[in-house]
Amino acid sequence: MRVQILTLNNVQIFGDMAVSALPNSYRSRLSDMLNNSRNFIVLTDVEIHQPGQPLTQMSSLCINKPAIAFLCEAEVTPTSSQTWETDSVSAGAA
Repeated sequence: MRVQILTLNNVQIFGDMAVSALPNSYRSRLSDMLNNSRNFIVLTDVEIHQPGQPLTQMSSLCINKPAIAFLCEAEVTPTSSQTWETDSVSAGAA
């Protein structure tokens, strides 16, 4: 599943998160990943952006859950011109 994350310091992260296709298995929903006891989420095929500009790409990234302000399933593949309006998203919205 492709996800997009906004961190508390307004860094945008796009990446693939492994979620099981089996309906009642461990990690079968995005909420299961966020609510389990692990402190980190592992992403692959990662793109990192700051508002308005791409920063870097990497094959994998572990992100600490407390650093996440907002996380959702990505609808499209990001491009350098695609950004979130970070001034309208707050940590309390997650």
